[in-house]
Amino acid sequence: MTLLRRTISLLLLFSLIPIQALAQNIENEITEYVSSYSNTGDFSGCILIDEGGNIIFRRCFGEADLGFKVSNTPETRFMIGSVSKQITAAGILRLQEMGKLKTSDPLSLYFPDKNLHDSLTIHHLLSHRSGLVDIYNVAGFNTLSCQKNAFPRVLEGVLEQDLQFKPGSQYQYSNGNYAVLAALIEIVSGLSYGEFIETMIFEPLGMKNSGHPETNSVIPLLAEGYEPEGYSQLRPTDYLDPELLKGGGSIYSTVGDLQIWINQLKDRSFLQAESYDQMLTNHGSNYGYGISVYKFMDQEVFGHDGRLNGYIADYLHYRDTATSIIILGNIQTGVSDFFRGDLAAIVFGSPYTSRAKTVLPQKDGLKEMTPYLGT
Repeated sequence: MTLLRRTISLLLLFSLIPIQALAQNIENEITEYVSSYSNTGDFSGCILIDEGGNIIFRRCFGEADLGFKVSNTPETRFMIGSVSKQITAAGILRLQEMGKLKTSDPLSLYFPDKNLHDSLTIHHLLSHRSGLVDIYNVAGFNTLSCQKNAFPRVLEGVLEQDLQFKPGSQYQYSNGNYAVLAALIEIVSGLSYGEFIETMIFEPLGMKNSGHPETNSVIPLLAEGYEPEGYSQLRPTDYLDPELLKGGGSIYSTVGDLQIWINQLKDRSFLQAESYDQMLTNHGSNYGYGISVYKFMDQEVFGHDGRLNGYIADYLHYRDTATSIIILGNIQTGVSDFFRGDLAAIVFGSPYTSRAKTVLPQKDGLKEMTPYLGT
């Protein structure tokens, strides 16, 4: 090796050291931060952070199954709750691209037996401006998981209640909108919602670890969902039939598959240009079609969060730096609300404050009760 080549090689090596050290510092800081929540039973799941196509952090914490002591891994699947909405929205836009519907169509065109407001359109459902009630306001919703063919009852309950306001006049988030959109996909495509999403979205994108589970189906590698009980205990979550959440919160996925999903959104590489324009436009209250669009950490972002029995999900993509932060978990707590800002602060070098528990309660109770008798 000549002296010039040796000098160039050394310069390149030394130029990489600060970058590598910075990446290692970020990885260590995130691990320490998330572990403080995982160690107290407030988080169990996986986190993936991608910066311009380079994964700078991918790690899992806690267990996918507490009973069998199965650890979470990047291949672990989680229910993603309301992150499902943008996938349903993409399904509607695919049908529009195929010429089978228009987002400007009145909903009454597809549900002629329902007494629907003349001005209510598919666009209003996609952007949460319809006035339709939430599925959780349907009478007897909490008991429907124990009954067969429950989704038609949810759909009927949403469509037959009076609108809460004139379509288009205001924004109000409602899972009822996306239940109706799931039914619309089935009516127009002739496929079940799960079949359509699988064949028209997940398969073409290569999202092999995502899907809509059928009632009582066994999903390989799906993490068990847990809920806090008391200060530091966990219990398995109550069963909620995914069919009841169809369209708005029924999909499972992995951190890797969600990065694939984000990539096609930022690259505009899967749908037609007009579809991305519709989906990622702020139609009011920082909401597009099934996706939030706003400014955070001084950057334009898109993303969504999800809450479901036993699970949490959250992702934001920072457009200016092409950075994605994905959080999936199988303990239903509010920690992702903290993670959303704190992990971004670590990545972008901004101040943050951890709110993890620092003191665990005494588990064994008082050793000597005599001094307290009669008190």
